Amino acid sequence: MIKRIACIILALILFCPGTALFAQIQFNGTFDAGIRVGGGQSSFVKNGIESEFRRLHFHIPQVNLLMFAPINETFFFEARLQSDIWGTGELKNPYFTLANVTWSHPNKNYSITAGRYINPVGFYSRRSLPINRTFHELPLTYSYFVNISDQRGFWPLAGEGGSYTSSDVGLTTIYFGGYATGLLFDWSIIENKSRLQIGLTSVAPTSGDNYTNLANGAILGRLTLNPSIKWQIGFTGSYGGFMQQSIVNSSFRPLNPLEKYRQTLAGFDFKYGLGYWEIIGEAIFSHWFTPVYGDTGFQTEGNTNNFVERNFSNLGTNLDIRFEPPSLTGSYFAIRLDHMNFIGDGEDSNSMYTTNDWDKDVSRITAAFGYKLARNVEVKISTSEQSPYDGSFYTLRATISTFF
Repeated sequence: MIKRIACIILALILFCPGTALFAQIQFNGTFDAGIRVGGGQSSFVKNGIESEFRRLHFHIPQVNLLMFAPINETFFFEARLQSDIWGTGELKNPYFTLANVTWSHPNKNYSITAGRYINPVGFYSRRSLPINRTFHELPLTYSYFVNISDQRGFWPLAGEGGSYTSSDVGLTTIYFGGYATGLLFDWSIIENKSRLQIGLTSVAPTSGDNYTNLANGAILGRLTLNPSIKWQIGFTGSYGGFMQQSIVNSSFRPLNPLEKYRQTLAGFDFKYGLGYWEIIGEAIFSHWFTPVYGDTGFQTEGNTNNFVERNFSNLGTNLDIRFEPPSLTGSYFAIRLDHMNFIGDGEDSNSMYTTNDWDKDVSRITAAFGYKLARNVEVKISTSEQSPYDGSFYTLRATISTFF
């Protein structure tokens, strides 16, 4: 769907009579390559390294072609053509992850975007390009798959088998790709001081699907404040449906509308920079209203066809500390402390699917070193270890990232 939209808009821009803007179209790109290795229980949904590619090997994590095209003084089109190894370990065919048209007010203080755009929820959604990130990995909130499925709801087996893109492995709290589909209103309330973004999307920010085949949707937003040149503070939130219709659940929909199952999300983040130091902290709380899926299918109440329904929550927090030594210009050292806490609802003590912890709490510590070889070329080395801290999920990555 997104590919078709992007191709149609691009064709109109390039070939419409009277359009003399081809020379103004800007093309940029990124290319990343390197080596990596992971622990014996590595998987894409746990530590970002596919199990069959956990041994030391060369890889190309991501290639991007970025385009910005002005249509006139107030309209512009932008797109991102991407190829990556997400979930497969093999470089996939290029596909559009971003494609939208934006109308910007002449005084530039607000704009409206339609299409596939950068998700405003959370701090790291805007750092989807590896060259823009201090660490290879995203925080657990964006990269760790929980026991919630967009086909089955709460499912204790999510992420225990299979691989991303080939089976149902659950969802991340916020979609790791960093994009959403719908409408976005962006208002610069006070230039360089405060900014408000409000989006209407087809699905909650946990899902990466371009659209949904159910009558649901979501509202999401972010308020960013810059009290001083040192500080940036962000508040984010969203509310919307997260389930999708599939072979697994389509026959149950008449009796149990899947549109009613929701994700509610609230978050706070800050960035503090002083001299050679930068500190980024974030806390994201997610509440799920969801059906329960077991070994034999959806759990029902007694002899009825009504789904057993539960309320679950999880809280993801991370603290990133980065130091750029003045004696080695262009370099940095960084450490991230990351934790995901799961909270059960305590209902129905007779149910094997309701416990104080509906998923296992997980912690991760990551260390990184980076060095700029040139203005748009950076070498990055990072290593991480996560609970149970026995080497099962450790990672070591070394990449070179370029922007051209």
